[in-house]
Amino acid sequence: MGKFMKEYKSKFTTMMFEIGLGLCAAWFVYNLVGKFTHSFLFAAICAIVVLAFFFIKVFYTDFISITLTDDKKMLVKRFNKVINTFEIDQYYWSEYPKDSKTKGAEDQDIYYVSKETGKENYIDASNLKGEDYVQLLEDLGAKIKNEPAIKVATIKK
Repeated sequence: MGKFMKEYKSKFTTMMFEIGLGLCAAWFVYNLVGKFTHSFLFAAICAIVVLAFFFIKVFYTDFISITLTDDKKMLVKRFNKVINTFEIDQYYWSEYPKDSKTKGAEDQDIYYVSKETGKENYIDASNLKGEDYVQLLEDLGAKIKNEPAIKVATIKK
């Protein structure tokens, strides 16, 4: 394994915000299901399922750290266990999917396309701090610093 260069970790406040969203969603589902079924038990079970989904998303699925090593490797870790390793030079990196040049304002995915197979996949980096996400994209070569804005020509009829 290469020498440690830079590590990006999940941001605590982002995780707490998503748990807050989960609580709101669970409360909404509880009230909605309760109103239509008039069953406290069924409404509570539905709310618990929604809340469990958010807890799994925040504390397991999205709870990653990304480490870049000096020997051009990217390690994706969950609970300090490496779950994926990338040779950075073997992929094209982007903040956009292959077939699109736009994304939602809150969408923090890192797309990668294998230079060998052309297969596209992505890493959900939504728990990273915004500035860490931008820095990671720059480190991967997906964003070039001080790049002028691309002007799109409009065709007038």
